[in-house]
Amino acid sequence: MTDYPSELRRDVLTNTWVACAPIRNGRPIKTSAETSPSAPSPETPADGCPFCPGHEDEVPDILWELDADDNRPWATRSVPNKYPALESHVASETSDGGLYQTRSSRGHQEVLIDTPDHNQDLAQMPVEQVEAVLHTYRARYRALRRTAPDLYPFVFRNHGSRAGASIAHPHSQIIALDVPPPRIEEEETAARERYEDTGQCPYCEMIAEELQAEIRLVATNDAFVMFVPFAAQMPYELWILPRRHDPEFGHMTSDERSALAPLLHTAARRYCVHLDDPAFNLYVRTALQHAPDAPHLHWHLRLRPRTSRRAGFELSTGVQVNPSLPERDAKHLRTEL
Repeated sequence: MTDYPSELRRDVLTNTWVACAPIRNGRPIKTSAETSPSAPSPETPADGCPFCPGHEDEVPDILWELDADDNRPWATRSVPNKYPALESHVASETSDGGLYQTRSSRGHQEVLIDTPDHNQDLAQMPVEQVEAVLHTYRARYRALRRTAPDLYPFVFRNHGSRAGASIAHPHSQIIALDVPPPRIEEEETAARERYEDTGQCPYCEMIAEELQAEIRLVATNDAFVMFVPFAAQMPYELWILPRRHDPEFGHMTSDERSALAPLLHTAARRYCVHLDDPAFNLYVRTALQHAPDAPHLHWHLRLRPRTSRRAGFELSTGVQVNPSLPERDAKHLRTEL
């Protein structure tokens, strides 16, 4: 049995329902004492890895590089995606074929190499390297906003093969589309409608609610709040929101970046130790349009471990079943290392 009841929860941003069913999670989460984020890593470069130092001939080009403060050759790098699904140098064209339409695959893709160290993932990195990763996210995001203002850039990271990572070397990606994704449009529409009803940013409302309730909080500092969202679609989902209202990720200040790095590092370490290093997806949510004054939008990070799978009911109805409960998950993740 479980101390938590099963219930449906409505996501205030999308008006969708999530079925929280902790009774389905009969076994306790395994905590591995052997999985240590401070364990020594094998030396790099690794044989056959195109992202390791010395293997520059295996990547198309170096688009951008952040210098290292120590004796490493570099801190982070940005390179073109070698197998892009989108092309930068094609025109935006739509072919109307009646029932079915096609559109040119215009866009931009690049890989952000998070570190020159092949086996140093987010949980193993020093906080300073996590900050370098965030620096790279912001720099490449802003570059795309500037050079291709009609595209919609998205920064994300896949950790583990189950989350979609095809290369073991720690890396992130940025993809810019020339069409706005419907799911994000729906969320922004719901946020605007909520703002029109209440006169408040719904994300700012969330921050206030979570700080008051505390039961879903995982960690906070003066600039950010990290919590399991009330209607989390997956077990141990985490959101990290800046306390300062701003819809645009590109406006993150250097002080905010320094404050965000230790919280992101904490999230990765606690996933690694408390959940036995699960595959997870990390992504930046920011305003689709470059809208620095949008009162209803609020940039933030989201992390989603791949600890459960969508089955027939979820796929057929769109209602997600979360085999846990946010309050339970937050309590587990609050446990100090």
